[in-house]
Amino acid sequence: MEGFSISDVYFSNGCRMIDINPLPEDYCSFDCVFCPLGRTAVKTDQMHFFEETREFINRLKAFLDSNEVDIVFINPDGEGLANIELKEVIKAIKERKIKVALLSNGYILNRKETREALSMCDEVTGELAVTNENDFNKLLRPIEGYTLAEHVNTMAEFRKWFKGKFILDINIIKNYSDSDVSVEIFKDMIGRISPDEVYFGTPDDERFKGAFQVSEKRLEEIRQKLTVQQCDKDPEA
Repeated sequence: MEGFSISDVYFSNGCRMIDINPLPEDYCSFDCVFCPLGRTAVKTDQMHFFEETREFINRLKAFLDSNEVDIVFINPDGEGLANIELKEVIKAIKERKIKVALLSNGYILNRKETREALSMCDEVTGELAVTNENDFNKLLRPIEGYTLAEHVNTMAEFRKWFKGKFILDINIIKNYSDSDVSVEIFKDMIGRISPDEVYFGTPDDERFKGAFQVSEKRLEEIRQKLTVQQCDKDPEA
């Protein structure tokens, strides 16, 4: 999506949705090798003020007042929490009795400065892609000092206080996180984070299919193994 953009209304699972991007360009604490956006424009884990945000909020209000929308998906090119006024964006949506879903890489979900905005969301999605520190640094190219252990711990701590629905999106990477050993580690991570749902995918951008995409068969095998894990931990099962 372009900076500060609003998509057309589309349907997903019977809901009328739009995607919004509250950033001028790719602000993110990761610089993933397999990111379809390419190299991260501004590598940061800080919150930034953008002059364009106020005009964006006004456009968003006008759009929501003119269209029937059930859910606004904050699906940014980068980390939406980098916008220090994200809470004002969410407030404008919630004032119209519309649900808010947010996609994040997950690393700063438990910071005090992001809590106010996140607590207003109905649904938050965090991401995982690898199962060891070496691959975390090699493929996600995070800010120096970041660790996979802290990434998982942050989402686990976030899940403890977040009242909405938390989804864990696991990106399976060929030759890095598609082995049986990785599946067992993912099981442990899922158990620690305790998300409401787990989604599974694999890079599908044409540039990365050969290097990173696993087959549909292998993805389904992994999905079955980890979905069983989720069912097994259901206390009513």
